[in-house]
Amino acid sequence: MLPEAPLPGGPAPEEPFFVADLGGGRMLSGQGTRLFYQPHPSVMVPPVELDSLREARLESRYFREALALTVFALLGLWAQPVALKVLGLGMAALGVLLALTCRSHGLVLVPRQGAQVRWPLGLARRGSPRDTRLLAAWTSLAEALRVRGVAVDGESSPPPPPSTQDGGPLS
Repeated sequence: MLPEAPLPGGPAPEEPFFVADLGGGRMLSGQGTRLFYQPHPSVMVPPVELDSLREARLESRYFREALALTVFALLGLWAQPVALKVLGLGMAALGVLLALTCRSHGLVLVPRQGAQVRWPLGLARRGSPRDTRLLAAWTSLAEALRVRGVAVDGESSPPPPPSTQDGGPLS
C-alpha cells in the first residue's frame, strides 16, 4: 500500500520551518507544529507543541558559573609557597574574566498551562562568531514563531491571519 499523498496547494504537514545547528552537538528545529531540541547527537528531548505555547523568549546572562573559580582566591591568600599564591589568585582572576566576557544563552518556552521549559542554547564569548550565530538563530526562530502565532519576548500574540472562509477576497 502506498503512503497517502499530500493535498496539492498546501504545505506538507511535517515541513521544517526552522533548523539551527547551535554547535557543540546541539540542534534546534521546528517542524510542522512542533519545536524540537537536541542537546547532544544521541539525546532528544520531547518536542513542544506550538499550539500549547503562550510565549517564547531568549535569556542571555553573564557566565556566572565561572565565578566558582574565585574560591581559588582563598588558596592564594592562605598558601605559603609563592607559586600556589600566584596560581590561586590567577584562577580567581580567570573566573572573573570569564564571567565578564562570556554569556550563556537559553531559550525559555512558556506554555499556556504547566511549567516553563528551558533549553540551553550555548555559551559564547561576547561578540564572537559563535555569539553572533546564536543570536541570529534566535532572531530567525522568533520570526518563525511570530508567524505561527506565538508571542515572543513578552509581546502579545499576533492576531490570527485573516480568514477566507466566505470564498471572497481578503480586504
